[in-house]
Amino acid sequence: MLRALIPISSLLMSNAFLLLGHGLLLTLLPIAASEAGFSDTQVALTGSAYFLGFVSGCLATPYMLKRVGHIRSFAVLATSYSVVILIFPLLPEFYSWMLLRFVIGIVISGLYMIIESWLNGNATPQNRGSILSIYTTLNLIMVMCGQQLFNLGAAVEDVMLFSLAAILISIAIIPVSLTRSAAPAVVHQVKLNMVKVWQHSHIALIGAIVAGLVTGAFWSLAPIYATDNGFDSSQLGLFLSSTVLGGACFQLPLGKLSDKFDRRTVLMYAALMGAAVSLSFVYLPHFVSVFAGWPAFISAFFWGGSCMTLYAICLAHANDNATSDDFVEISSAMLITLGISSAIGAPLASLTMGLMGADGLYAFTSGSLIIFFIIVLFRRRSHIPPSTLEEKEEFRTVTDMAGPAAYEMDPRTEVDAIEENEK
Repeated sequence: MLRALIPISSLLMSNAFLLLGHGLLLTLLPIAASEAGFSDTQVALTGSAYFLGFVSGCLATPYMLKRVGHIRSFAVLATSYSVVILIFPLLPEFYSWMLLRFVIGIVISGLYMIIESWLNGNATPQNRGSILSIYTTLNLIMVMCGQQLFNLGAAVEDVMLFSLAAILISIAIIPVSLTRSAAPAVVHQVKLNMVKVWQHSHIALIGAIVAGLVTGAFWSLAPIYATDNGFDSSQLGLFLSSTVLGGACFQLPLGKLSDKFDRRTVLMYAALMGAAVSLSFVYLPHFVSVFAGWPAFISAFFWGGSCMTLYAICLAHANDNATSDDFVEISSAMLITLGISSAIGAPLASLTMGLMGADGLYAFTSGSLIIFFIIVLFRRRSHIPPSTLEEKEEFRTVTDMAGPAAYEMDPRTEVDAIEENEK
């Protein structure tokens, strides 16, 4: 495995610096927008612009790759990202930030696609699954570390944090630009086929929508929830990192559990747990200060464990009984569904926050998860799932912080491709 990682070490190093800066920015932007006088709805709409940009980048990046290749595309997108970051403090105005966050969505999804397709090109059938797992784990760890960099905000002004994020993303250009590894073939254009996903699994598509609504609201508004409830910068970083850590720790156990049992049962109880933890947040602020915030961190861990694992299980459910010819197409459609619903989730949650205050964020996620729980409960009665392990696709770890090319790294696509070539 070590031998397989050496050729892609520079790429993984670039990915690490990129996610450090991106993780810091995910935390910084909502707080900076609130301090600039944006309402909760405006903060949510800037988050929606980011997710819409992410979807647009998934569709547009292959054209850039065909024109100038992977290394130049990476340099252009990363440089653009750094420039956009530095513009934020210069234009603290709502419509400007909407546009800037849309551009960030485009460039980060493009960077994800470049990194993932490059990893895929260097993987073999024997190590493909391991490389995908390492990539997924690295993404989560770096985002958590980036969130902790927000703690520097107690010592420096926001403009310095923007500069730090831009510096980290600029550094990410260096390892890729100096690599001696050959760039891979151009990724294919993303296909959007909702009918095929719906035919394979109603629950998978509905679950992707719910996962997008919930996680989109979280990424856009959770920093506002924390600051409105009196969290300082250190507590805010721990709160967000606890959520991401929960998603990382629970993903594989719940995924393997869904391999052994009906995935819909696992989804149903994960949604129920997420709804229960969300409800605890509605009442949690009344006693958070007594325990110095630890109830919030523990609850955030279990919220992440239940809510940030939904998408990966839904993706596995959508691919049960599917061939590898369908795998990338289904997964791309699921990812785009997730992005669009994430763009919708943030402003919907902000409306609830307008009625209930900061607690409305988790009231919204609780309501969304309860509805999903009821849908799955009734759906289980009308459809018989695969009953044996042979009829189900093996679960693979994947996060919502990935592009469509990540799904081409799945070993199942490689196996059928080899069989097709042998014919």
